[in-house]
Amino acid sequence: MRVPALPLLGLLLLTTPSLADEEFCRIPEAGSWVNPAAQTRQIRRIEITSACIDGQVTAQMRAFTHCAPRDCKWGWTEAFRQADGRLFARFEGFFSAREIIIVRMGERIEALVTIDPHDPKEPNAFHSAIMIRE
Repeated sequence: MRVPALPLLGLLLLTTPSLADEEFCRIPEAGSWVNPAAQTRQIRRIEITSACIDGQVTAQMRAFTHCAPRDCKWGWTEAFRQADGRLFARFEGFFSAREIIIVRMGERIEALVTIDPHDPKEPNAFHSAIMIRE
């Protein structure tokens, strides 16, 4: 039995994600970013991924602080696009929450990091870092 090639090709094109779909799902900030000048307890590396789920672009972020003998992981969390176009992620921890706002700057990003201790007696901390693609 011979199957016409044109309908088969059409079915294949409908079921295979296109390059345009993949590009739509990839946000400009996606990738691995590094701060080569990070001092201890400052943001050292950020990884950002994006995907399409049910027709919506979603993003996740993982952050690392410069620690010794190896960098400290903050784990993965969901990232959200703010109204001003910046990417925002909040990492909940036992002693504090950490928030990162990503500002695109051409081929670099700026990571604005706020540390919000759960103890009201402790002050918030802030630092920023210019990061390059790894």
